[in-house]
Amino acid sequence: MTPPAPTVDRRPRWGSDASAAATLVLTLAVVWGVAKLLAVWGWVVAPSEYGDTYYYFLTAEELARAGGGIDDALREYPTPAGLLLLLPWELGATDHEKYRAAVIGLTTAADALFTLLLGRRLGPVGVLAWVALTAALGPLVLLRFDLLPAVVAGAAVLLAMEGRRVAASVLVGLGTGLKVWPIVLFPLTLRRRQNLAPTLALAVTGVALVAASLLAGGWDRLLSPLSYQRDRGLQIEAVPATIPMREWAGDPDFRVWFSTFHAFEVTGPSVGPWLTFAQVASIVGAVLCLALLAWWFHHGADPQAIAWLALVLVGTFVVTSRALSPQYLLWLAAPAAVLVGLALRDGPDAPPAAPALFTFALVLSLCGLTTGVYPVYYDALLVRGRLTDRALFLLTLRNVGLLVLVAWAAACALVTSRGTPARGPRRPGWGSLTATPPGRGGTSLE
Repeated sequence: MTPPAPTVDRRPRWGSDASAAATLVLTLAVVWGVAKLLAVWGWVVAPSEYGDTYYYFLTAEELARAGGGIDDALREYPTPAGLLLLLPWELGATDHEKYRAAVIGLTTAADALFTLLLGRRLGPVGVLAWVALTAALGPLVLLRFDLLPAVVAGAAVLLAMEGRRVAASVLVGLGTGLKVWPIVLFPLTLRRRQNLAPTLALAVTGVALVAASLLAGGWDRLLSPLSYQRDRGLQIEAVPATIPMREWAGDPDFRVWFSTFHAFEVTGPSVGPWLTFAQVASIVGAVLCLALLAWWFHHGADPQAIAWLALVLVGTFVVTSRALSPQYLLWLAAPAAVLVGLALRDGPDAPPAAPALFTFALVLSLCGLTTGVYPVYYDALLVRGRLTDRALFLLTLRNVGLLVLVAWAAACALVTSRGTPARGPRRPGWGSLTATPPGRGGTSLE
């Protein structure tokens, strides 16, 4: 009789000295807390910023006044997300300040849970990487709902890389219920064989969410996020809008306006062809992503490539979309934090450290550039002025950087997926407190 395989503990050691480990955990908690307090003060309280919370609040207020239901509101969001955004009002947050505080509390709680997961599974490196990325994104982490699906998707990537495929599939389903895009991560929960369990897990989660959505808002409301995206124009921050926006700066035939889709869009002579280009690019991008996934499966579906594949799949969706809002960078930040945390955790299942560090640095730079675009110089993209050239430079650099990131992540995934022999123990990345004991890693799958 074959003895059962030993259970693999992939969690990092926090040090053999209990007091040193406790000090490290406390230090990380203080770093996270101070970063969060500074962000709340600097980006929300001092400038009296509301961001998207004002739109959410006005929607909830209007529904309460008119007696409408979820089928009449927030149709750009999946039904579960819409219900969640209306919840603060139902719980008594019926003025602007209380509603904003409730949303900040919700996003901060999600941030804290993801940080705790990173700390338990990856150690200090994962936590510090996430704190750096979220700090670079300024108010988006506090006032945008997208943090929730981003951290759920990031947790799914982490669990998939650790071989916990069923749990990862459930999280992909939950993330899709909050914002449709996490569904692109589902192939990363699969392997070359024994894929029934994660597929059933996603199906059960999806059916439950669909049933609840139908009861709450009906079929039309269930499908509204898809039609909402399909009918949009060219948003000013989208990668396909880069050249039209540069033309807008010097051509009065171009115009930036606030559309019925609650976003600033650009119109002008070249916008139609660029919309067509975006549509074609999305199809080509999808085909290339499928080819990359096929390569990955053919070469053994190495878990080390999953975070890079996640960046490719999500990044391709972002760069080919006609709509790109600044909070989309949150979608890329979560897998980047997972990637660098795993790479600097010792063990044979860790991704290569050098390319992981470059990937993290690239994503961090893109987050900083995005904050420069929004909110710092955003007004200069709405009305031509003396700062418009600077704003367009940052926007162009950010959009080109997104294309570089997708190409780089694809190259890293290809190289990592070549079926190289299992790596031996590596030296700890940032000291023994961040490392799994040599030989305690592994790539065994459930």
